[in-house]
Amino acid sequence: MLICRCAWHPRYRGYPLLSGIASWRGWTVRFTDGICGKCLDRFRAEHQLYLEQRPEASALGRASARTETR
Repeated sequence: MLICRCAWHPRYRGYPLLSGIASWRGWTVRFTDGICGKCLDRFRAEHQLYLEQRPEASALGRASARTETR
């Protein structure tokens, strides 16, 4: 069984959050990590200044997208 969980939830909310079952195969229990919507909003708010200060990264993305379409 593969269980989805929010890896950021303990940091922001103080407790783990299981978000569902991704697979029912086998008898072993495994976990896959992601981020829930509430934690994603909080992460974006905390790191907004850093994300806005990276114009060179977005410019590189646009330049590579232009070369791929040609």
